[in-house]
Amino acid sequence: MPSGNENDERDTSERESKIYHRKVTPEVEEANQSLLRLVANLENCEVTDLPPLYDQIDHLVEHLFSSPPPPEAQVEVEFSYYGYRIELDQSGNVSLMKLADDSESPE
Repeated sequence: MPSGNENDERDTSERESKIYHRKVTPEVEEANQSLLRLVANLENCEVTDLPPLYDQIDHLVEHLFSSPPPPEAQVEVEFSYYGYRIELDQSGNVSLMKLADDSESPE
């Protein structure tokens, strides 16, 4: 188990690069909520403070996990949401890149 210092160093390094790597469970029922929780955690806010994800990308994430292509296709989706550029693959790997400044996040 990593020590607190290693986590602090990783978080500091991630904040400096503004790219965060996470993993979500690729399940249809949880797909949107999992992504919203990641963004809310990074923004230190509640999920209910964020705009609905489906308004932005029309259930794209749910569709990726409801009928995933074969693993050899290696499908990834990329979209912008709440000041982040988000990349998500069919295995549930997520990269969130903070855009240039906080003014791009709607309030």
